[in-house]
Amino acid sequence: MKAAMQGSGWCRFRAAAGTFGLACPSNHQNCPKLPRRLDSSNMGMRKNPLVVVLAVSFAFFVLFVVMAAYFLGGLGPGGLESSTQKKLFGKSNAVGVIEVKGAILDSKKAVEQIEGFVDNAMIKAVIVRINSPGGAVAPSQEIYGAVKKLAAKKPVFASLGSVAASGGYYVACGAKKIYANPGSITASIGVIMQFADMSKLFQWAKMNPYNIKTGKFKDIGSPNREMTDEEKALLQAMANNVLSQFRSAVAESRGLAMDKVIEISDGRIMSGEQAKSVKLVDELGGFRDAVDAVAKEAGISGKPRLIYASKKKTLFVRLFETDDDGDSDSSESRGGVAGLLANLLTRVAARAASGAAADLSHALSERVDSPGLQFMMPQLGR
Repeated sequence: MKAAMQGSGWCRFRAAAGTFGLACPSNHQNCPKLPRRLDSSNMGMRKNPLVVVLAVSFAFFVLFVVMAAYFLGGLGPGGLESSTQKKLFGKSNAVGVIEVKGAILDSKKAVEQIEGFVDNAMIKAVIVRINSPGGAVAPSQEIYGAVKKLAAKKPVFASLGSVAASGGYYVACGAKKIYANPGSITASIGVIMQFADMSKLFQWAKMNPYNIKTGKFKDIGSPNREMTDEEKALLQAMANNVLSQFRSAVAESRGLAMDKVIEISDGRIMSGEQAKSVKLVDELGGFRDAVDAVAKEAGISGKPRLIYASKKKTLFVRLFETDDDGDSDSSESRGGVAGLLANLLTRVAARAASGAAADLSHALSERVDSPGLQFMMPQLGR
């Protein structure tokens, strides 16, 4: 009886401890039968420890990818909130880089990048790298205004590449200091509009085009006829007005007398060395010289880490975007999930090497997209 009680107790203890309904090993007659929690129909549902470990590991990997894409992607325009950045990264030694390349025909992307750096606590200073022959008036003015506002909150230096003329130089005027290579092509402070009188060509081709208009100036610049003196005077007055705006921006930003600006704002181009002699440029030096100088201005010790501005995208877009988005020159182009992971690993390695890989990549891809030196009027001269 005592043995039966011990057997029964042993079985009940196993049941209370979560047994799977194993039969009593002593075959006691008084041992109550225990209900089996698993039978042959659900034995296959037992969890394999290896599967659990793999599932947990995969979950952590996905979490790592998501968080890394968020944080590393957030270092671009509009990145992380300032408080979050400080908690995660502490004191930053980052210098933001905004690139203005090619003809300036639209300001949206550049302005968004500049505004994204304004409240980004990771960015202590900014370099505006310019490789542009100029462009339309209004976009150049908008980028200039955005750079000027940014310079009021943190150190902003401009670095002139191969060409930073006309509208490109206009943008540079928003920075606190301007660095140029001795051989950089810059200045070209002026305005140009170009038209063509094709009336004789139409006559030769036995064509007689005509315009229907609501005012005498509505077809100004038409290639169908010769431009009148009154129309030429009207366009010249407009060009002079835009030039006066350009001159005012140069005089204000460079601290030059208007008489001096007028003297050199006849459309002439200058080398970086010539521009420095007339105080259109502060220092002669390359991109790295400008980076070191602005880092020193911002109180950054050691080699600064460079963060190139990129168009902010949601994680969903980053995961599923392809490279055929029309921005094949962007350093942020990816090819879906594989591209994101490859880019992520590349960026982590580059940051571990103090940004050296990123510097080399951008230095090799640097170029000028347009050889012209015109400061074009919007919708005119094309």
